[in-house]
Amino acid sequence: MGYPTTLLTTLRAVNTVVASRPWRALASASWVGILLCQVAVAVSSRNIGKSAWWLGPESNPQFPLVWALPFAITIAGLIATQRPRKYTLFIHLGCVAAFVGVAIGDLADAPGVALLEFVLAGIALLVTFVSLAARP
Repeated sequence: MGYPTTLLTTLRAVNTVVASRPWRALASASWVGILLCQVAVAVSSRNIGKSAWWLGPESNPQFPLVWALPFAITIAGLIATQRPRKYTLFIHLGCVAAFVGVAIGDLADAPGVALLEFVLAGIALLVTFVSLAARP
């Protein structure tokens, strides 16, 4: 017993054309939200006096390329969302792993900041699952 060709055509259209754009927009907005949350974590950690390791203390800040590390991770996830390919999932999972690595660096000196960074890594993992819908 086969399925009617119109049903298969409709399902193919739903899975590729209709669903990809709204989900891609949602995933993109989520990555931008993660970027804004990282800015908030950076500013808040400086204000409370427990800077994240990638910022360094205010008296002896880290090199500017180290500051950009968490933001570069987020931008990589955003770019991968904009142009979904077969390997987009792996890029997003790599971004999540990098976020976890950044958070682990703060566990000893700033556990509250590390907690926020772990939450951002969890949100990035959820965005990764959302991005599965935008895959070709």
